[in-house]
Amino acid sequence: MTTTRWVNAGRLLIFLAVAGCSGGSGNPDSSTGGAAGTTGAAGRGGTTGTAGTVGGAGAGGSVGSGGNGGGAGTAGTIGVAGMGGTNGGTVGTSGRGGASGGPAGAGGTAGATGGTSGRGGASAGTGGSGASGTGGAGGGTGGATTRWTCPAGTFTAPNPSSITLTKIAGVPPFDSFNNNGNNFGNIEGDCWLGDALYVSELASGNNPPPARILRVTSTGSVSIAYATSGSNGLAIDLMGRLIGASHTAGAVLAFNLTNMTSTPVVSGYMGKRLNTPNDLTVRSDGTIYFSDPDFQAPSPLPQGVTRVYRLPPGATEPIAIETRSNPNGVTLSLDEKFLFVTDGQGLWRYPVNTDGSTGTATQIAQGAIGGGGDGMGIDCAGNLYVALQQKVFIVDPTGSGTSRGSISMTAVQAVTNIAFGGANHQTLYVSGLGNGTGGSSMGLYRADMPLPGMPY
Repeated sequence: MTTTRWVNAGRLLIFLAVAGCSGGSGNPDSSTGGAAGTTGAAGRGGTTGTAGTVGGAGAGGSVGSGGNGGGAGTAGTIGVAGMGGTNGGTVGTSGRGGASGGPAGAGGTAGATGGTSGRGGASAGTGGSGASGTGGAGGGTGGATTRWTCPAGTFTAPNPSSITLTKIAGVPPFDSFNNNGNNFGNIEGDCWLGDALYVSELASGNNPPPARILRVTSTGSVSIAYATSGSNGLAIDLMGRLIGASHTAGAVLAFNLTNMTSTPVVSGYMGKRLNTPNDLTVRSDGTIYFSDPDFQAPSPLPQGVTRVYRLPPGATEPIAIETRSNPNGVTLSLDEKFLFVTDGQGLWRYPVNTDGSTGTATQIAQGAIGGGGDGMGIDCAGNLYVALQQKVFIVDPTGSGTSRGSISMTAVQAVTNIAFGGANHQTLYVSGLGNGTGGSSMGLYRADMPLPGMPY
């Protein structure tokens, strides 16, 4: 993402990835147990929900003549699974024994586990069955909401010369964070999540500089989503969480936008903090790929070298993919068979194996993107959108990488990142860095597109 290094409110070019985002979360409902639970609908890949607990037995009725046992409690329904899912319906109420004093029913069977989550997650299982008079079990926890994928169909590559970008007023909001718009700054990490675009705003200052996360709706409403994120590139993990490459913490963090807390996803490598994580992307199995250049890094450089990393599902220690000269933007092809990385030399393509590991990189699109590159986006025709200086290059990533042309962005000092968003994902968002106001200034731009694209 950020290809900049801050020095006395200035910068040296370089620089998530994509990384971008999509998805939302739900809140589990609860109800009473009873009828046999069904398995939650499966998503694609991801974590599974846990089984519900067994409901307690219903109380026997008082002794009397001839009555039958009470009916089963009503089955508990499951709330929609949210970010990682919370428990489903609560245990159903106990049935009452009949006049004959039938025995307490057996405990309800546990709720089925939630289906595995895909680029998002699955629904939780419903409550288990309860025999005469017993409460059913609570439902299992589910995964996150479904991760956005391109709709079926054939898409035609856009004509770059027909794309007109318009500045979104109010990004960033002018306040003390950016000296009321008078300081040099950077908008980065474009990522569409739910019903809004999230971007990082980096202020000028000592390394590492302060950063916050802004929320921008499709109508242009702007608010501060996280005041002290220290972030650059942004993405969405399989639990539906907004995650970011944090140059301040030297880590990859998951941000809770409700209580303003963060949780480390990657804390460091080989016992030391990372340099300045810059951009990241997430595969459908949960593997996280991220870059770690030296922009905004403390001195001496914590890792000594700059690398690209991957974090396998469930791991806390990343695996170094390769040492690269200030790797910057990171994204995956639509079929996830290739990983793309920009660095100080250009655009690189890595083959991705089934287990998430990568093969030897090949440099592509050297004629258009030689000697640099920042953040990236990708449309549903598979084209890459690569930020480089004051242009967005649209590249066919197959073969040697043919450039389809570029979109000029002279209103910013340098383009930093690209993402697709909006209700149908047919809005192109492009961010840039520069002076606060006037001339080539930082900001966020948008354009309506003839085809959809990925959220980061």
